[in-house]
Amino acid sequence: MSDSNSQKLYCANCLHCKVFSHVSDRTKARERRVRCAAKQWLTPAGNEKTYSLHTVLSRRKDECAHYDSMGEDDLQEFIADLKNNLPVERIIEMPDETASGRAVRI
Repeated sequence: MSDSNSQKLYCANCLHCKVFSHVSDRTKARERRVRCAAKQWLTPAGNEKTYSLHTVLSRRKDECAHYDSMGEDDLQEFIADLKNNLPVERIIEMPDETASGRAVRI
């Protein structure tokens, strides 16, 4: 990893990075996603952008006025734990009329 990448802020290490369940209005499928509670992830039109949980480690910024670190002393250990414990693909729970649902990996 280059020095420029190591200086970037990991959004996953920020207190404003929140996990939530998103339910599709159309299909009723449920997916765990992440959003920035400080509204730093916006589309050019100004709409809030959210990301699938498995991609949260790819979100990094050079600087952020709202960055509130959850701890820099153990940052590399924290990032390593995330890499080991986050899903590697999207997990979508489809509604099922006879049971509580089933997970589909995409």
